[in-house]
Amino acid sequence: MITAAALQFTGLLVALAAGVWAALLALAEEAAVGEALHTLGDAPPIAAERRVPLHRALHVARLALLVLGAVAASNVVAWWTRPWLEALATLVVGTLLLFIVGDALPRSVARIAPELSDSALPLARRTLAPFGPLLWLLAWADRGLHAIVETPRPLQPDLGIAQRDMLLGVFTLADTTVDEVMTPRLDMSGIDISASTEEVLDAFRQSQHTRLPVVDGTPDNVAGVVFGKDFVPIAMGLAEPGIRWQTLIRPAAFVPETKTLDNQLRDFQGTPAHIAIVVDEFGGTSGLITREDILEEIVGEIRDEHDAETTPAIRQDGARFWVDGRASLDELSAALGTTIAHAEVSTVGGLVYSVLGRVPRPGDELTLDGFRVVVEHVDQRRVTQVSFEKA
Repeated sequence: MITAAALQFTGLLVALAAGVWAALLALAEEAAVGEALHTLGDAPPIAAERRVPLHRALHVARLALLVLGAVAASNVVAWWTRPWLEALATLVVGTLLLFIVGDALPRSVARIAPELSDSALPLARRTLAPFGPLLWLLAWADRGLHAIVETPRPLQPDLGIAQRDMLLGVFTLADTTVDEVMTPRLDMSGIDISASTEEVLDAFRQSQHTRLPVVDGTPDNVAGVVFGKDFVPIAMGLAEPGIRWQTLIRPAAFVPETKTLDNQLRDFQGTPAHIAIVVDEFGGTSGLITREDILEEIVGEIRDEHDAETTPAIRQDGARFWVDGRASLDELSAALGTTIAHAEVSTVGGLVYSVLGRVPRPGDELTLDGFRVVVEHVDQRRVTQVSFEKA
């Protein structure tokens, strides 16, 4: 005959097993959601409806385990042998502990250490494989309950490529550093502190920028930033006679190359100067970054009436790819359909420099990951165009 102690011990084991399994599925669910975002918009709507997304299956399975664990923890058999108040307290405490162990704690761990959730995903796949039909049935019931409870909403089109790219752009801000999107030092527009007022006004007219850095002799010595709007009274002849434009210089913000875009965007939100000077490890100027540079990582290139027509950074001509030297290695990898990475450089021009080990010359050839690479154009010491062709 089964004793009450044996039933309680069995309930404890079931609750512990359900809690551990639910924690594993919660970790895997975090990774599965990220995996689903990377494929968002790729699957046809009908195909997406016919299959149960992995993250939804994990969610349903985890909820089922939490319910099972809560019931086991409360040991419902004890309703016949102990007062109802004690059984109710056991149910409440058991449910709370299972929620912490099987849901809240693993989700927090997944956000702190994403590699743990990535490791849990393959194990969860293998664990749930035998229960595929049951999970499909539970997910179908879950969708049915949502359809009954939720208020009907107008049908909206599925997320397309543009929306998916925007979502991915937001998520990659934390993994992208300012040196990957900044305007390089050689392309910076600036004003020397010794320039005349007319020269400053000409610089604003020619660059079409609203803010320009002020340098003292060399770009490594940035004295500050001037705003175009501060020069409107001077240009209209409304300023005080003899005013020196240098009094309009505002302090410049300096940021390291390794600062991530999400942190830099947060800093831009708290200051009217949406421009910062990027410095290297030795304190020299590497370039500058603006708020627009970061927003373009999310929504794509932002053009206005002053922007000149530019050719794409990467153009395909038959089997050959023409690549701008400033194109990032991520852009190149996406165009070539392969992964080209380097630990120390982030642009195609930097990659050519690193592989050759010297200043490139037009006509230089090298082989890289199965591609024949030719240096097509060099401006002084700067690689401006490279061609890639399958070797």
